[in-house]
Amino acid sequence: MSAVFAGAPVLPQERLWLWRAGYPPVRAIASFLAPWRIEGADRIPAHGAFIVITNHVNWKDPPWIEFALGRAIRYMAKRELFAVPVIGFVLRGIGCFPVRRGEADRGALAIALSVLAAGQPLGYFPEGHRSESGALIRAKPGIAHIALRSGAPILPIAVVGTPRARLGRFWRRDITIRVGEPFVAQDLRDGPRGDPQAVADAIMRRVAALLPAEMRGVYAT
Repeated sequence: MSAVFAGAPVLPQERLWLWRAGYPPVRAIASFLAPWRIEGADRIPAHGAFIVITNHVNWKDPPWIEFALGRAIRYMAKRELFAVPVIGFVLRGIGCFPVRRGEADRGALAIALSVLAAGQPLGYFPEGHRSESGALIRAKPGIAHIALRSGAPILPIAVVGTPRARLGRFWRRDITIRVGEPFVAQDLRDGPRGDPQAVADAIMRRVAALLPAEMRGVYAT
């Protein structure tokens, strides 16, 4: 049974059997329990590889971004989750892969590059973990390595409202997914390529520009 639903992040969407079977009903339930609005949907690439970069303030951020985009986004997730039998099985089945948080995980970065080389969309939270305050914290330099090495388009997304969105408030649209213009890291003027942190900061400023002023944190200026 597990072989049938086994997934790998480099597989095309149509071969992620668990994602294909589960996504439509789960998305329908989510749209009823916690509906969202999306702004800038026309900026989402129709096909091919791209890197979704976004802020992270709540557990609902990754799945609700995927619901809004309508694509199987290959997210990194903390490796501890993959040790939990059911959760790990589901994460692998929908194309996610593990990362060791708090350190430079070269293996996870290599998988991320493989995902993009295979033409699949990668989901990446440059801050590395959720912001407890809701405001942006400084991005880690790993995103610069992936963006420059892959040359893939970067799709900046701002997520607003997930902490206050309560499951069951089907009459409200508390969650907003705001999509910015795609760009490539090589075109950044304020991120010298020789300085990964500067590149990461320049990339994160594209997300900050989509957020309300009070959520821009260290990228407020």
